[in-house]
Amino acid sequence: MSDKHIELNHRTYPYREGLTISALMQENNFNFSHIIVKVNGALVEEEKWTKTAVYAGDNVEIIHIFGGG
Repeated sequence: MSDKHIELNHRTYPYREGLTISALMQENNFNFSHIIVKVNGALVEEEKWTKTAVYAGDNVEIIHIFGGG
């Protein structure tokens, strides 16, 4: 078992080779209509989620945006 990991929304998550933002979202059921993704503080545009690799040690934030009254 690997001791490599990433931080996903302030929690430790196991890293594996070839991990992408889209894979993380699918594995963790992030299927909301309005989502913002940041990797190491940098915003990643939606059209890049399938091609953006995540590496060991990265800090990933997947944020569901919703409105209220």
